[in-house]
Amino acid sequence: MKVLQIIDSLHPGGAEKMAVNLFNELNKNDVESYLCVTREESLLKDEIVDFSKYFFLKRKRILDLRALRSLHKFVRANKIDVIHAHGTSYFIGFLLKFFINTKIVFIWHDHYGDSEYLKDRNYKVLKQCSKYFDGVVCVNRQLLRWNKKMLLAHNYKMINNFVNLVESSEHKLTLKGKQCFKIICVANLRPQKDHHLLIDVFNEFFDNKEISLHLFGKDFKDSYSEDLKTKIEKTRNIFYYGSHKITKDILSQADIGILVSKSEGLPLAILEYAMAGLPVICTKVGECPEVIGEYGIMVEPGAKKDIANAIEIYSRSEELRLQHGAGISIHVKQKFSAEVNISKFIDFYKQCS
Repeated sequence: MKVLQIIDSLHPGGAEKMAVNLFNELNKNDVESYLCVTREESLLKDEIVDFSKYFFLKRKRILDLRALRSLHKFVRANKIDVIHAHGTSYFIGFLLKFFINTKIVFIWHDHYGDSEYLKDRNYKVLKQCSKYFDGVVCVNRQLLRWNKKMLLAHNYKMINNFVNLVESSEHKLTLKGKQCFKIICVANLRPQKDHHLLIDVFNEFFDNKEISLHLFGKDFKDSYSEDLKTKIEKTRNIFYYGSHKITKDILSQADIGILVSKSEGLPLAILEYAMAGLPVICTKVGECPEVIGEYGIMVEPGAKKDIANAIEIYSRSEELRLQHGAGISIHVKQKFSAEVNISKFIDFYKQCS
């Protein structure tokens, strides 16, 4: 079997990381695996293991005939059996199957982060294209139910995300500040992630305490991120590092990981926290409760006082942090590791063929 992962960019994000993770892991499991990035290269390129099977398409527009011909040439030359398109890259996969190669197996992977607000999802184009999906992979149960109800594909399956946490990188980073208790938040600067709420929690409850917050995530240069950076500049003990390769070395410098999103699919950030042995504070959205289990503190979205209480609980008890950190690490490795989930992807490819 020869499988091509397609993703629009290599900016750090859930869909992008999963495309790279699948590409790397399938090659270890007797599947000849390829990766096509359609639009932009970025930090995740450093995590690619085998560049002999990597293709940067340099797609410029939605209907880019040059890019479509190049993709077809790559697929034909490498005798690809299965295309696995992630997120918005489904459209070029649809064009390939519809206009050029109707026999190729076409899988779409739905990573939609706003799974708490599916009623507002714009899916008219997606629905028409889904007639040509041989299978759909969903990252949580809400998305699985929605896809089965709204789309026109042939097969549907929920498969857990997984991560492989890099130990360290060439460019080592030390978390700033001298505070003894450090909290890390890995989340791109999008309204869905509700960074403003988290900063408000710090301003209201922890301004004069020896607790610091360390934010990592892509800056989209929009009003949300600009307002956020302005607020950070006026706040003590909050540090923003931009987009950065997240390693175990970085995470291990923190005491806990946090994510206060309004909505999620299955965020890789909390899997990374867990792999590093960090206890987690997280909102009850998407598949987060399944990841956390009994080894973290769950709060409702927008609940500032509950978030503050959770931080206070962990800051006061090293014993609880160690207990939850060890527990969630074992739990995630048993349920959300590559070893557990890669065979499910391979079986689904076969089922859809």
